[in-house]
Amino acid sequence: MNLNPEEIQKINNLWKTSRFQRSWRAVENTVNCGQRVKNYFVRNIILLFFSFIVGGSLFLSKDLGLLTDSIFIDKLMMLIARLILFLLILQILSVLIFAFIGPGWESNQRAKLRVLYESEILEPILQAIYPSAKIDIENDISPSNVKEVVPAAKYYIQSGIIKLNNEKDIEIVDLYAYTVSKGLATGKDEIKHLHEITGFIGQVYSIKNTHSLKGNLRIVPTKHFLNIKTQGGYLGAMSGGKKIDIGDVQYNKYYNTYCTDEQSARMFLTPTVIDWFNDNTSDFGLSLYSNESHIYIAAYNNKRLFTAPRDKDSIRSWSIEKTAKNIKYALFFADKIAEII
Repeated sequence: MNLNPEEIQKINNLWKTSRFQRSWRAVENTVNCGQRVKNYFVRNIILLFFSFIVGGSLFLSKDLGLLTDSIFIDKLMMLIARLILFLLILQILSVLIFAFIGPGWESNQRAKLRVLYESEILEPILQAIYPSAKIDIENDISPSNVKEVVPAAKYYIQSGIIKLNNEKDIEIVDLYAYTVSKGLATGKDEIKHLHEITGFIGQVYSIKNTHSLKGNLRIVPTKHFLNIKTQGGYLGAMSGGKKIDIGDVQYNKYYNTYCTDEQSARMFLTPTVIDWFNDNTSDFGLSLYSNESHIYIAAYNNKRLFTAPRDKDSIRSWSIEKTAKNIKYALFFADKIAEII
């Protein structure tokens, strides 16, 4: 999704403003602050290891008689021994202190970075492309509705809501859904370890339901393994609802459809809507949930379009033009949804 010349000009002018550059430096400093903490622990370990090597070599050389007795060598060995003791105590205290305050500090840093990035970086870029749009960093799309349209998970992390403020009341969020799994190492001493299992990475779109669509409707992608059809953790039948068969072979192969009002659902699933779902079977997982007020569509594409940089590598690879293209892609997809739905 390329930018037109006018949009490129607006983005370039934005990048040159002193306010935007100050905001970007603040983002870099916030990201680098966390990196400096990691570097501190790594540096201490390297110094401790190096001191052990040098000190051990000196002590061994003296024991083997390779070094002559001298006041200088004795003072050097004493200095190294004290340095090792100091670094060892410093590392232990640092680990204990960080274990106590670290999680809260890291959480605050992530929250600070999100607010700074979305309000001072992302929103100005968004408004350069779509002047009436805003980012709501205070709220989320209702988690209860999000859960209806993505695979089941323990945690659902949203970005700020991009609100287009148009007649369709379109809203867009980045969503990362995951579950923390606890495992046990085999052996005499069982050690617990944690790892994240990703359920969803992509975007969720909310649009006002202006149709006469009654009840609830859910469309979820399916996969095939050894002639067994599964739907990868997406919810199935709804209370008071049922699964229905749509008269399209490809659609029925790649999607399951559940509803509480069959007549209304079939009126909604026009040939245009069905063709749109069929056109998106290979690119990513497309799903839909509708109640009588809103329609929610999730695109599982393994892309975070609006997430702040998290480390030095993402800072280096970040560009204002790439971010603007991501925003334009999401806006284009939202317009496509509005046009079809």
